Amino acid sequence: MQTDFTIRDYREGDKAALMEISLPWLEENHILEPADIDQLTHPERVLEAGGRILLAEADGRPVGMMMLEPFGNGVAEPFKFGVLEAYRNRGMGRALMEATIDAARAMGVHTLVLTSHHSLKAALHIYESYGFRYEEHDHVAFELSDIAMKKEL
Repeated sequence: MQTDFTIRDYREGDKAALMEISLPWLEENHILEPADIDQLTHPERVLEAGGRILLAEADGRPVGMMMLEPFGNGVAEPFKFGVLEAYRNRGMGRALMEATIDAARAMGVHTLVLTSHHSLKAALHIYESYGFRYEEHDHVAFELSDIAMKKEL
């Protein structure tokens, strides 16, 4: 079943949606950490750093998301990539990934780096299909992440 949706930037009033979209997949995969809550409750940090928060909107509300934070020197991290379960398998994940890659290029980013967890099969599949390659992982940001990936733009 196809759902009409749009990809848009984060707006005032979207903060609660970030938790609503992310907490279910973090909790069901047993990978919720204090750092996740910190990121989700302070989206302004990503925006103030020159990043973007992209949302998939359907039925008048955000149902999917991806944050993009620049680190400088042409490197940025896409993170908190998720779609509410009822809206999965409708192309939103791919649309969010494409919008994120486009946003990164517009920001002058030439390298995307990310960390993830082996249980997030759907996200890993999308990352792989967009050319992300596995790298050695140093466990810097999240204790429970066990995968690192990189993509040159």
